[in-house]
Amino acid sequence: MVLMESYFFCASVRLGVLVTCIAAIIKNTIFMWLIFANGTTFLYFFINILETYYKTSRIVKESVTWAEHYSKELMVFMQLYSFCYIATCVLAAYGAYKLKKYHVVPLAIFEFIYTVQVVVLVIITLRIARHIVPLATLILMTLALSFYAMLVAYDTLALIAFVQIMFLVRSQRYIRLYGPDPLNPVTNGVQSKQMASINPISQQPIIIYVMPKAGQKLWDLPQSKWWQDEKTDDNVPQNINYEESSEFFQRQELLSKVLLRNAIKEDYLHKERVAI
Repeated sequence: MVLMESYFFCASVRLGVLVTCIAAIIKNTIFMWLIFANGTTFLYFFINILETYYKTSRIVKESVTWAEHYSKELMVFMQLYSFCYIATCVLAAYGAYKLKKYHVVPLAIFEFIYTVQVVVLVIITLRIARHIVPLATLILMTLALSFYAMLVAYDTLALIAFVQIMFLVRSQRYIRLYGPDPLNPVTNGVQSKQMASINPISQQPIIIYVMPKAGQKLWDLPQSKWWQDEKTDDNVPQNINYEESSEFFQRQELLSKVLLRNAIKEDYLHKERVAI
């Protein structure tokens, strides 16, 4: 089962992969520029925040101590991580353009890791912000950060869906039905481009009315009544008097309700029939 068939219900998953690649390249470029411009100052800013609001946490204290001792190594690792992230974005963009499924897998792994990082940072940010900002601002921050976290997770699912679609269109069954080119599938032995050149103007669809219009008969001949059917059930025993009375009563159905009500009160089984 494919996770999604379109990106935000308006674009293809292939285009969604390209948009995700461009956004990730811009994001990591800005992050690398901040590290190059500020150096360890950028790191110490977050360390001071964690030390201020997480004094009692043992894990935070050990992490801050380790980051202070290995600040330069941590900066180099973050730069290499961002550079590899950008390289996988370029590779995934090429894979989306050329329909190569394995070129998108590294970016999907990086996006999954980034999704986990975003969720952790959102939780820490909201826990710190509740002591600083008022309630209304905290609600807006919660909505904005939650939306961004869901957007990152949605981009990760789009990458996984693209890989699933590529496995589907490269399967032997799909190639046997629609041909080896997913961008130009074969429909009834004729490719879509050839069909577009033969029929440049799309024909109007044929509308078949399932329900009849007002005043329209379902068939030309009127439906026969149950008493007009000559066939009878052989299994049911027939009574001659019952047949005579029923035939007389059926002819009397053409009379008015008053005459019919008066006729029922009389015994017509012992009277002569009146021709109508």
